[in-house]
Amino acid sequence: MLNYELRYSISEISKILKVEKRLVKDWAYHFAEYLNPKANPEKGNERKFTVDDICTLSYILYYWEENPDFENIKHGLNSGSQFEYPFTEVATEAIPIFREYSDEILTKHAWMIGGMVTNADIMFIANSYKMAGDILVDLGIKDEQNKELIYPAIFNYRHSTELYLKAVLQDYKKTHKLKDLYSDFKILINEKFKEEIPIWFENIIFAFDNFDPNGTSFRYGDEVYSDELFVDLIHIKKKMDWLFKTINGYTGLS
Repeated sequence: MLNYELRYSISEISKILKVEKRLVKDWAYHFAEYLNPKANPEKGNERKFTVDDICTLSYILYYWEENPDFENIKHGLNSGSQFEYPFTEVATEAIPIFREYSDEILTKHAWMIGGMVTNADIMFIANSYKMAGDILVDLGIKDEQNKELIYPAIFNYRHSTELYLKAVLQDYKKTHKLKDLYSDFKILINEKFKEEIPIWFENIIFAFDNFDPNGTSFRYGDEVYSDELFVDLIHIKKKMDWLFKTINGYTGLS
């Protein structure tokens, strides 16, 4: 059983199963013991169906004929066949990607976003993109056949670099151009710490900006260079670790 506590109206069920509402009402009546109680409410109340009900109704639809064999359908429902493929797929199609929180949802495979749980801190988000890049690069290091991960991996690193600069600047330009952001970043660091930016740090900025000046090369596959370039995964991860530690040392600037 899926047990997601979403509720669907009879009109929504009609659209999901592509059948008339009259037929859904008939099924709710004849197979009431296999549906949640709100599928057959007291008079005056609206019918409400669960995700499990969608599986059940999908199973009924599959075996429904002009002269349906009720006992055969109930035999299948008694065995739990409605919670197997392909009927669970119909329910999966109906479940939205983003759902409102409910205490009735008991699953360890869920993340919460929005509202009070959202961390809008740009440094937090930058670290998250860097972490995602690390995970993808580690997969590439583990198995070099994972070449399809190169664009999302480097995009995550490139985007985290952009967000790192913006996190320190705080009052930053609305741009994806790293060199523009870095120019302001360099001035700020010099004013606050009276120190020069390490050359390796600047090289990372320029490398990403030269290959991907607008933040689209790794996002959409736009090619800047016609020549082949190689990326040492261990090397780029190490450089990003350095950048991560350096940038996080600059937090709290105003």
